[in-house]
Amino acid sequence: MISSHDDWTRLTAHNAAPLSPPTKGLGTGFVISVIIPTLNEESTIAAICSDLVCCSKDLEIIIADGGSSDNTIAIAKRFSQTRVVCARRGRGAQMNAGAHQAGGDILLFLHADSSVSPNTIHRVEQTMKDESIYAGSFCLAFDYHSPLLTLYSKASRINHILFTYGDQGLFIRKSHFEALGGYRNISFMEDVEIQKRIRRQGKFKKLDISIHTSARRYLSHGILKQQVINTALVILYHSGIPAPWLKHFYGDDREVKRTSRPAFSKVEQACHGE
Repeated sequence: MISSHDDWTRLTAHNAAPLSPPTKGLGTGFVISVIIPTLNEESTIAAICSDLVCCSKDLEIIIADGGSSDNTIAIAKRFSQTRVVCARRGRGAQMNAGAHQAGGDILLFLHADSSVSPNTIHRVEQTMKDESIYAGSFCLAFDYHSPLLTLYSKASRINHILFTYGDQGLFIRKSHFEALGGYRNISFMEDVEIQKRIRRQGKFKKLDISIHTSARRYLSHGILKQQVINTALVILYHSGIPAPWLKHFYGDDREVKRTSRPAFSKVEQACHGE
């Protein structure tokens, strides 16, 4: 049962009823719904949607938009597997809205500036065949080469709450997500907070494949400075400091310049016929 303190089921009252479930993955019996929260992501949304279509023709891709004023929605609608859901602004609220509309058995939450390899969805399907696994995520890689970012990427392979964040994706059975009550209605650290609850419930699996993500925040603020800030804020949050107070020290994502994702890798180029 969904927790009463969460309002995620009310966020989509103005949206249409969920789509009919897409075709189940070959040989797995699963339907996967990918949920991507967006806010003015016109420079990145086409790339991640293209990646996902390359992964599987049977996916349901839900763009949970928080009120974009650019061409994000128009670009997303170019993809036949994509549906746009309008939601109250805030990453947690947007992901809850998308999850509420999802027709899949498995939910996969991704950031709009991410890049996934062609076998990503297959790996999720194979992993979730194991009913002992409650949820999971991926390792992390960046679209910019730096010794410090390489070190951070290696640390992301550690399956521990201090080394696992929202930009590494999250896959979870929809029934488990609903039982948890979805993401909390907080504007910051929603990815850390839900992971704490998930890890108390069951086995969390970190896959040995990477999601590539944008280094734009690191490049905007300074790589070392941003990592120090990130680490300090997470430690303070686990120490009991309220997330809204910590948000002031992290800054607004809207202040970070959006940049187009680099060209596809050779594997991606082959998939897209380039």
